[in-house]
Amino acid sequence: MSKRLPVDVLRATACAALLLPIAWLAPMCATATTQSQAEDARQFKAVMELRGETAVPVKFVMSVSSGGAEQQQEGQTQGTLVSADGLILVPGRVVSIDLGALSRGGGLGGTVGSLGSAKSRQFRVRLPSSDEWVPADLVTRDTELGIAWIRLRHPKGKLAWVNFSEPAKVVLGTQLFTVMRTSDQFGAVPVIRAGYVLGETAMPRHEWLVDGSPGVAFDGDGKPAGYVDVDLAGLMRSRGSSGGIGMDMADSVYTMIPAERIGRVTARAALLPVVPPADGDGDQDVLPPAPPKRDRLKPATVPVEPVPPAPPAAASAKPGG
Repeated sequence: MSKRLPVDVLRATACAALLLPIAWLAPMCATATTQSQAEDARQFKAVMELRGETAVPVKFVMSVSSGGAEQQQEGQTQGTLVSADGLILVPGRVVSIDLGALSRGGGLGGTVGSLGSAKSRQFRVRLPSSDEWVPADLVTRDTELGIAWIRLRHPKGKLAWVNFSEPAKVVLGTQLFTVMRTSDQFGAVPVIRAGYVLGETAMPRHEWLVDGSPGVAFDGDGKPAGYVDVDLAGLMRSRGSSGGIGMDMADSVYTMIPAERIGRVTARAALLPVVPPADGDGDQDVLPPAPPKRDRLKPATVPVEPVPPAPPAAASAKPGG
């Protein structure tokens, strides 16, 4: 026994030497994890307190025309209050969508002939702390950016809204927070979904490539970072090309329009009136016509009426003889 003692002591000493750094680092790792979790919790709480009341669910009735027939169905989306008088930012596809163009973009050429268009009306909004769905009217939409605006018909009280004048500074890796409101099943309460900025592109315009959820995205301090949306045709193309053995998932991302641009177009939309009702009850089923470009304006031509000929001069009377 006495001969083996030094070996056992040596082994114990070696094990202690190996375990000591681990035991020393364990509290540091736990502290770092706790600090990271605390920062995440702080950001979630800040966004909820600052922006939780700006998210509103929006209902609409969509009329789908195809093959000479028309069907109506009710849909729901998420909107964001962007002005004190009840202007609401919504996805443009809930206002009008060309199903044929969507199918062509998604590579479904065989079914293009059977697809038509869809337009929405009868917008209804449920404001925070209310069980009532109040009417809203279409203002306009931006077909290039894929967004639209509706306005509360009878805004009441003080509304929380998003001001884009102080946007967030976005870089690769920025964490994003999107506020959404649940259905009646969960009490219409606000929830937050998180995502990250994954990349940047200039095709077809400058946008951030992100994950997370559609809607207005904020940074951890509640500043607007941009508007996240889904390119439906692009998503269909991505799913079609990523199948099989290759599993190329690089295009399976959302796009985010920078907050600066969203702020500019929203400021212009805020100055516009609502679209005149099409059926007399305040419901919209037509889109506002796009304003003509200046270089395409032509001077108006005024028809010139022909000048009638002067009546013939009366013959002079001859004196009687």
